[in-house]
Amino acid sequence: MDNDRGERGGPGLVGRVRELDVLGRAWEGAGAQGALVVLVRGDAGIGKSRLVEEFAAGAPARARARVVRGGCLDMGPDNLPFGPFVTALRRLTRDLGTGATAALLPAAGRRGLARLLPELGDPIPESDPELGRARLFEEVLILLERAAEERPLLLVLEDLHWADRSTCELLAFLARNLDQPGVLVLGTHRPVAPHGDEPFAALPGLLARLPNTRTLDPAPLGRAEVARQLADLIGRPPDPRHVERVLCRSEGNPLFVEALASTRGEPDAGTAGEPPASLRELLLAGVHRVGPPGRRLLRIAAVAGTTVGHALLHTISAPDAATPIPDPDQAAGDIDDVLRAVIDARMLLPTGDGYTFRHTLIRDAVYHDLLPGERIRLHARCARALTADPALAPEGRAAAESAAHWYAAGDRSRAFATAWRAAGAAGAACAYAERLAMLERVLDLWDAVPDPAGDVGGDRIRVLELAADAAAHGGAAHRAETLLTEALHLLDPAREPERTALVLASRAAAREHTGGDALPDLERAVGLAGGDEAMPVRGRLLASLAGILAARGRDADADEYARDALRLGEAAADASVRARALTTSAMLAARRGELADAVGLYGRAAHIARDAGCDDDLLAAIAGEADALQAAGEHERAAEVARRGVATARDLGLARSRGTLLAANLAEPLVSLGRWAEAVEIVTDAIALDPPPVYRAWLYVVRAEPAAAVGAHDVAADALREVRAALGAPHGQETCLEVDVLACRLAFARDDLVEAERLAAHILADHDLTLSRRYAWPFLVVAQRIAQIRLAQTLRAPAATAEITAHLAQLRRLAAKLPTAGRLQAAHRSTFEAEAGLATWPDAIAAWQEIGQPHALADTLLSAATASLTTGNRPTAATYLQQSATLANQLGATPLQTRITDLSTRSRLPTTPEAPTPSTNARTQLGLTAREFEVLSLLAQGHTNRQIAELLFISTKTAGTHVSNILTKLPAKSRTQAATLAHHLNLFPAPHSLAP
Repeated sequence: MDNDRGERGGPGLVGRVRELDVLGRAWEGAGAQGALVVLVRGDAGIGKSRLVEEFAAGAPARARARVVRGGCLDMGPDNLPFGPFVTALRRLTRDLGTGATAALLPAAGRRGLARLLPELGDPIPESDPELGRARLFEEVLILLERAAEERPLLLVLEDLHWADRSTCELLAFLARNLDQPGVLVLGTHRPVAPHGDEPFAALPGLLARLPNTRTLDPAPLGRAEVARQLADLIGRPPDPRHVERVLCRSEGNPLFVEALASTRGEPDAGTAGEPPASLRELLLAGVHRVGPPGRRLLRIAAVAGTTVGHALLHTISAPDAATPIPDPDQAAGDIDDVLRAVIDARMLLPTGDGYTFRHTLIRDAVYHDLLPGERIRLHARCARALTADPALAPEGRAAAESAAHWYAAGDRSRAFATAWRAAGAAGAACAYAERLAMLERVLDLWDAVPDPAGDVGGDRIRVLELAADAAAHGGAAHRAETLLTEALHLLDPAREPERTALVLASRAAAREHTGGDALPDLERAVGLAGGDEAMPVRGRLLASLAGILAARGRDADADEYARDALRLGEAAADASVRARALTTSAMLAARRGELADAVGLYGRAAHIARDAGCDDDLLAAIAGEADALQAAGEHERAAEVARRGVATARDLGLARSRGTLLAANLAEPLVSLGRWAEAVEIVTDAIALDPPPVYRAWLYVVRAEPAAAVGAHDVAADALREVRAALGAPHGQETCLEVDVLACRLAFARDDLVEAERLAAHILADHDLTLSRRYAWPFLVVAQRIAQIRLAQTLRAPAATAEITAHLAQLRRLAAKLPTAGRLQAAHRSTFEAEAGLATWPDAIAAWQEIGQPHALADTLLSAATASLTTGNRPTAATYLQQSATLANQLGATPLQTRITDLSTRSRLPTTPEAPTPSTNARTQLGLTAREFEVLSLLAQGHTNRQIAELLFISTKTAGTHVSNILTKLPAKSRTQAATLAHHLNLFPAPHSLAP
């Protein structure tokens, strides 16, 4: 027999050789290469679970695999959050031992997994629900991977088509992030419509795009396999006509084959032995054969669920005068004898400490065969039993199952109370979608109970706030906004100003996520929050308002509110308010170019947050410091700070949430330093962790630049699309401007001048560039280059020439109004001014050399070479061109190499210096780099450090460093001694100069 529920002791598995081979190869691949997820998809009755059962008992068992299982129940919104994972992880913990499990997890699992497994101890409270959920997911991943280090692990998740939303989100997270060898996840599910309402509907499509996920569709049985199954079932070879009829009627579905086999008499029995007219009748045929006591028991079990515990079944099957079961035979026989008969008929199967229907279709048929009143009474009986003794339900399920039964029984008062308790349990498990569903049921039943506020200890507004909070943390920001709007309609600002202010602040946060305008709500909230006597509330609101104003470029207002928030936070000893206020002040200081002050403020914020355990505020301060250093051109320091932040996020169990933002902070300076492969690897790994949308956007912003630099324009375009999709509506001035500037630069890089010009016009018309100098300066450089190309193309069209000339003058006027903060903005400014003829190219070259940004330097050198050619200075052009080519070749910057080659061809200038002379060997023997050898050549000619810097387009400080290195390597005690030694060794036979 082949059915959807794993059955021991029944007929053997028929067919499935191909399917078992596919699973066997997946097991080998998971063990050798890395974790895999296999979804076994098929119609009800096709044999998904029996296939998995057979596989789990075969090859994995021979390899000493640890097999843990969990299944989903058909309870709709009343499903236990993370239901199959709770069951599977509890079994894994029992197998490992509680102490050994705790030893595998950060903080012994009390920061995350204890929310699902109470045996690990009381969960440590989490101030930020989003961080609690992130830690929970992280610890599930850690436990699975570390358990697999000892023995291979097979995790079986049954009936995923009924999975709750939290289960789907956790499974998606694991599928993206499991990569250690030794873990195979097998899930079974029925086909679902990709756009259906079920939480599971979108998951198969999402998982199908992952490289470590496979889908297996068991095929219907063929004629020979149907004949074999029938022979096993009836104990003799079947009549060929019977095989043909069963095959036609069952369409090769093993469950239907079994049901049809038992309805067939002799081959020539005619119409008397024909199958029932409907599938329900077909499935109920076996039920009718077990007798009245067995049918009554099956009806009770069907109401209890697909799986029911032995104790619960005994309790609800006992006669109850208060709630009689409408069956005259209810007292017939002992319950165990009835159970044995039902099990012998293979309607129920023993499983653990209870029983499960052999197939969910049988349970569905029995359940839907109940009379309406009978169904209500049995649900009420189940609910009363679970309310009286929650231990009758599997651990952690009592609240959810009681809520489902009271609701189905139509008892609104008890349904209200149990939904409230179930919402609390879901919140403790960070299952926000399920918590939202239960709280919305509470709201739906609010007017149907006598004293709802007394039952929940709060008014309807409070429940709306809790539901909105669950919606926000569950990714349903639009629903959160709607719930909070309803709460605001019920509030009287005159009577409850502070409460109204807090609800407004929550709606502002929801609108930030939906792309709405959060500022009006926050400004109104601050106005309602009162004066200093309401310090805790007002401080939090001011800190939030300061952050939003800073993001919108209203620096003066943001600075004032941040200072007020800090003062109130200090007075109230509120560490989070203090840290957030200091972080905003630090960002504003960095924007003004006060880098030392900004770093100090970020450090204070991080120290306060670390001491108070405000993990999110700590990581925000670290990310802000790294970002400020990057914006100032301090790339090495930025990378160092961001790397420390990534490690901190990992230690806090937040590597796959806040840690992904810090990964972007780390990758960005690496891109600037020309370490593109390393940066791309970091970004790719972080994106694979499925970060929140805004973090994903920053990662793709960083990914686009090296892609364009190496000529992978399709990758860069895909990255830009991902950025826009992730961000949605603009989150602030800088967010919107950065994306538009990125799009303009990418269009220019792929020589799409029309699109680049369109985007440049949009930026100039729709953005206030004075509010975001960080992105304004690189934009002005590319806008200047676009205009100059257009000017060259329109020299014979006076009207167009005049228009572009006026446009260039507009760019110069705008640049004159923009100050610079930090070395990076100064380098962009020098480049713009050199392009505009307002400064010299050596200044721009020296600025990029000082920062150590090789691609920008190579690009600037190429522009300088072009400018030198226009003035007839070929020697200088040759030097610039060769230096640009060297850098471009080292970086693998294909588009830049193409432009260099094009200029070299047109100008007939070489891109490489003259062939090496014998002095090259001497340089190598002395241990000098090529740059140090150039410096020694100029030193031998008597040049000072400043002159060397000017000739080589480096800073005086860098020239001094090279001289110091040369004196150490030769060795020589003085510059004169070094020059004498160079002449004595005949390193430079003919004096030469790199001067123009």
